[in-house]
Amino acid sequence: MRIEKIVGEILFLLTFIFCILTRYITVDMLLQIPQEFFTVQSMITLTGATGATFVIANGIQMAFNFNPKWLALIIAIILSLFGVYESHLPDKPHLLSDYFIGIINGFLIYCTAVGASQIAAPKTENKQKEATRRLQPNTTKRTFFSPWF
Repeated sequence: MRIEKIVGEILFLLTFIFCILTRYITVDMLLQIPQEFFTVQSMITLTGATGATFVIANGIQMAFNFNPKWLALIIAIILSLFGVYESHLPDKPHLLSDYFIGIINGFLIYCTAVGASQIAAPKTENKQKEATRRLQPNTTKRTFFSPWF
């Protein structure tokens, strides 16, 4: 009986959300295909840089079966430093402190991407088996959502 109540509340909530969205979203908006996925402007935001780090690290992992723990960190720092360089104003000199903050932001991007990867990764059944796996070299082909750690 409790499950039926929860399912009923979820269906009510989804219907409510659908009704609200149909007032603001037209069919033309839903049928539009994005012309750009990542842009320079989107990649210098936390969300864009995190998404790019996630996609690049997982793409390298899938294509080359190569994903050391530091790979996504290097990608995140490079993207962050690119953001510092790209957002530089022409009349201001590059400051070392800007690049230092860029490195710190790279760590923030990395931690956010790791969190997304850990949420999407399949859960391991046995913690002892996981600890043993970490001590041995990885010889199996990794999947797109394989845990980074």
